[in-house]
Amino acid sequence: EILSIIFNTDSYTVECGGETVTYTRETESEQASGAPGFSPKGAVNYELIWSEWAKEAPPKEAQGREEAVQRMRDCLKNNKTELRLKILGLTTIPACIPEQITTLILDHNQLKSLPENLQGNIKTLYARSNQLTSIPATLPDTIQKMDLSINFITELPGRLPSALQSLDLFHNKISCLPENLPEELLYLSVYANSIGTLPEHFPSGITHLNVQSNSLTALPETLPPGLKTLEAGENDLTSLPASLPTELQVLDVSKNQITVLPETLPPTIINLDVSRNELINLPENLPVALQVMQASRNHLVRLPESLPHFRGEGPQPTRIIVEYNPFSERTIQNMQRLMSSVDYQGPQVFFAMGDFSIVRVTRPLHEAVQGWLTCLEEEDVNKWRAFEAEANAAAFSRFLDYLGDTQNTRHPDFKEQVSAWLMRLADDSALRETAFIIAMDATISCEDRVTLTYHQMQEATLVHDAERGAFDSQLAELIMAGREIFRLEQIESLAREKVKRLFFIDEIEVFLGFQNQLRESLSLTTMTRDMRFYNVSGITESDLDEAEIRIKIAENSDFHKWFALWGPWHKVLERIAPEEWREMMDKRAECIETDEYQIRVNAELEALGIAGDPDAERMTGMRIMEEINQTLFTENMENVLMKKGVSSLMSAYWR
Repeated sequence: EILSIIFNTDSYTVECGGETVTYTRETESEQASGAPGFSPKGAVNYELIWSEWAKEAPPKEAQGREEAVQRMRDCLKNNKTELRLKILGLTTIPACIPEQITTLILDHNQLKSLPENLQGNIKTLYARSNQLTSIPATLPDTIQKMDLSINFITELPGRLPSALQSLDLFHNKISCLPENLPEELLYLSVYANSIGTLPEHFPSGITHLNVQSNSLTALPETLPPGLKTLEAGENDLTSLPASLPTELQVLDVSKNQITVLPETLPPTIINLDVSRNELINLPENLPVALQVMQASRNHLVRLPESLPHFRGEGPQPTRIIVEYNPFSERTIQNMQRLMSSVDYQGPQVFFAMGDFSIVRVTRPLHEAVQGWLTCLEEEDVNKWRAFEAEANAAAFSRFLDYLGDTQNTRHPDFKEQVSAWLMRLADDSALRETAFIIAMDATISCEDRVTLTYHQMQEATLVHDAERGAFDSQLAELIMAGREIFRLEQIESLAREKVKRLFFIDEIEVFLGFQNQLRESLSLTTMTRDMRFYNVSGITESDLDEAEIRIKIAENSDFHKWFALWGPWHKVLERIAPEEWREMMDKRAECIETDEYQIRVNAELEALGIAGDPDAERMTGMRIMEEINQTLFTENMENVLMKKGVSSLMSAYWR
């Protein structure tokens, strides 16, 4: 049977099974032509309509429709204004939904279309992740917010709801926008579509426009005057309009082909992203409100002369990111000296050093390996040939060639160390996979990034050995390995602190500089001796002295707690003390399954007067779980080390 509802100006007619009932807003009841089960009241008989809709469901959809009917009944009974019909596998929705509904959520279904006649009270409509190919031109004018992202919509209707303020059409197949978008529109996103050109005129009230990831070659010369956010990255733009809206605060035109920026940008811009373009210069006059500018991966060879004297209006110094541009070493060193002066108050500038104009051919992996292992047998060469089919093998080949050009190759023992490590990789597929992954970004900037990557690989090798049982019978060596990883983590933390205080600096040099200079004083066996650009790292002797003291103090006070939670130690425990491990895990499970954990969470929330706050409960629960873990894992570690007679290994290391 077919159920249909015909809406007229003052009435609507329900037809089902040859029976017809007409309802009006003025009368309490209408004549019915013998239709049993229809309500005589002047309201839609929702139960009949929904029941028929549920009965018509294909077998795979039956459960979803039944659930939808239950939710609609609940809304009707309790006068709810939000109806959620998401993730039910629906291919259609009923022609009638409760008239009090103002928010309709249809996400993650299989809808190919929306009803032509939705009831006129809806203000918010979500139908994300469906199979929609079009939008009805008859949607009610009451809709203010509509999100139809991740569908297959190819075009917009000539008419959209007149009250529409927010329209999100992310990831559809739209090729153009109509000229007559609703005048009330404030937010429009057509991110990830196929739009080649934009209308010459947008509604004047739009404040947020996202046209990212389309096929645009130009933007309209006149954009909405009140526009505050413009996202137009990942297009084919070669230039920007000469005049941009005077209230613009966020401008993202990254990943285009722009060669020059307007000499005068709106002074209100706070966040500017022009990364991954073809810029050779930046404007001399930056917006006074600017807080962050991304200009990485362009063709910049110089920065504006006025940059050191720029004073932004923000509470913090402006951040200028110009990484992976072809600056000369001399330029970098001059900038570093200028920006590190005591009285400098200009922007923080971040860059990566290296010659980006040199394109290096990637050799086959077996040839790169032979550069280190010159006496390889044919069998071993063939083995490395086979590895060339593995993921990231080419990146590892490039890494080996670049590693051969670093300062460390001056030391004969360095080549012996790398050669021995390569022989290990040939026989250990898991370790080889890890090394190949780490090599992915090793050669995108300067020589020191290659050295830092090698350090990361040696650190990963140490962890790998611990996890795989190399230290199961040598707990002293295991704990020393743990101490080295702890020290490296502390160095990374201190390096991040230093980076925040520097200006024209490549953070790679700071990280590697601390590792390199603290190698001997902290007994770091996985670190190499040399780096190329330490003189522009911005690290002082007092920085190194302070770092050494802080790391040694931290190790003496905190290492035992850190080691108790260290993943490789847990792997070792499972093998050398399985009973103690199981007992500890049982205690942990008991804490969670009994009321102990929840009682502690509830008590703390009540003491703070925030009981019932989901976010507070989640954060408090995480912290209490960390405390439980710390207590149990520390007790377990101390117990096992005592039984093994090596408790003294946890004593303070530094005197």
